[in-house]
Amino acid sequence: MRFPWSRKDDYIGVDIGSQAIKVCRLTYRQKEIVLESLGLANLPPSSIVNGLIKEPQQIAKTIRSLFTHLQIKSKEIVFAISGYSVIIKKILLPVMPEKELADTIHYEAQNHIPFDIKEVNLDFQILGPQKDDLNSMSVLLVAVKKETLNAYLEVMDLSGLNAGIADVTAFALANAYEYQYPLDSNPLALVNLGASQITLHGLNREGPIFTTDIFLGGRQLTEQIQSVWNFSFEEAEKVKLGWNRPPDQLDQIGPSVVSTVQSWADEIKKVLDMLTASDPEAKPTKIVLAGGSALLPGLPQYLSQNLQLPVEVFNPLQHIRFDLGTFDPKYLQAIGPQLAIAFGLALRLRG
Repeated sequence: MRFPWSRKDDYIGVDIGSQAIKVCRLTYRQKEIVLESLGLANLPPSSIVNGLIKEPQQIAKTIRSLFTHLQIKSKEIVFAISGYSVIIKKILLPVMPEKELADTIHYEAQNHIPFDIKEVNLDFQILGPQKDDLNSMSVLLVAVKKETLNAYLEVMDLSGLNAGIADVTAFALANAYEYQYPLDSNPLALVNLGASQITLHGLNREGPIFTTDIFLGGRQLTEQIQSVWNFSFEEAEKVKLGWNRPPDQLDQIGPSVVSTVQSWADEIKKVLDMLTASDPEAKPTKIVLAGGSALLPGLPQYLSQNLQLPVEVFNPLQHIRFDLGTFDPKYLQAIGPQLAIAFGLALRLRG
């Protein structure tokens, strides 16, 4: 969703997560993308619940502080929304020009959106004609509850920022991945392990295949590590993120952590099984992890064994040019998976 006051350059990616604000700024130099600044700041757990903003003043204060610390002068930002208030569906419609679809999309959406159509903002993208029926086309439909969107816009206003584009978390993640790695016909599943939400997004070179959210997340692990080892929340976060790595086996961290990760694997497997049952060709050939919890020691191996698929960790900063005098490569390697959404949002610099 684009707003009328947006500009095509100098956007900053701002990922408002339930546990932290992540910011990423990119610039173009000689047709090459360069990392200019990035950072994150933690939020109180009560600030955002299930994607719904509860403490706008606190969030705005954190964003302002982070922009000041990073010395970012630009006010033009891109942000993303996810959770219960966002509906993403791929639908089939008769082939028609984009302008005609824009005029009728509200009528078409009524059959696919579980909200009152008057209560949502709609957007769409035509993916292309069906291979087996050239008279039908596949359309990606996105609906966001106005109440939720307005709450995010209020935060931006309180922060003194201009929201040029409202994106969706799953699409920002896909944007980050596709910039680094070209897609082919083989489906893959991007999995963002957020603090209170796991986002699954399946895609191939023809576009999105499925998107769903699971309301579990990394905060469970942090709290369990905190309890098992009597750590502070900050110390437990460092263990989870691999800064103070114990042996690369989940059972060395604690049985409760293994139980939580198993619940993640079970929920992801349910989604993939349902997808495969409806369309066997849509089954992902690999899983790509992002988010802070992706760095949990032994997690890729554990999920791979449970899901019977290759699992790898995605670091969007791995191949990005940056100034060695500004950024420590080891720090970028450690923090990269957490910045995947913010990075994908910042790529919207050129619209």
